Amino acid sequence: MIAAISLILFQAMNPVIASALVPGFGQQIQGERSKARLFFAVEGVIWLSYVGFNYTGNKIEQSARAFAIKHSDGNPARTDDDYFDALEDWLSSDGHNLEIERTASRLYPNDPVRQQEFIELHAYVGNDAWEWDSVGSRSHYWDERRNAREFRRRASFMPGFAIMNRIISVIDVIVFAKQERIGLDTRPGKIGIYYKF
Repeated sequence: MIAAISLILFQAMNPVIASALVPGFGQQIQGERSKARLFFAVEGVIWLSYVGFNYTGNKIEQSARAFAIKHSDGNPARTDDDYFDALEDWLSSDGHNLEIERTASRLYPNDPVRQQEFIELHAYVGNDAWEWDSVGSRSHYWDERRNAREFRRRASFMPGFAIMNRIISVIDVIVFAKQERIGLDTRPGKIGIYYKF
């Protein structure tokens, strides 16, 4: 019943608005079933790609993090990106912490108290300390995270493609409508373009 009511509402809707909401519905309202199916299919592929790319990127990231904990003796309780970014950038927490000390000295050259606060906030010590078992392991981790980022980057393009699909669907409804909706107004005293909703 809900599906039937939704179909009636969409059929009563302006094809342009329908296409802007869901590409293909405007064509469906105009009776262009083959075009409608094409736009529906494209929309489905776009959102399946979005979900698929995000899912794959997240799975690779989880696998990479598990690998990092195993091969660097990192803290398995940490889940924040900053920690795993640091694991990617440094062979050991000692190297990272040395850079934090240098940064603290640059930021607060004459203020040892603030330097110490900065170090305590950003250094990784105790359970958070790590040291990679080999350069090869760290390189493998870097490659895996790069792959994860690439999949998530591809997913980020999909909403743009969805917007493009809507624009093309709206243009198709306007330009290729069976009745003339757009044209030149050449009546006496009027010059311009008209569009009939």
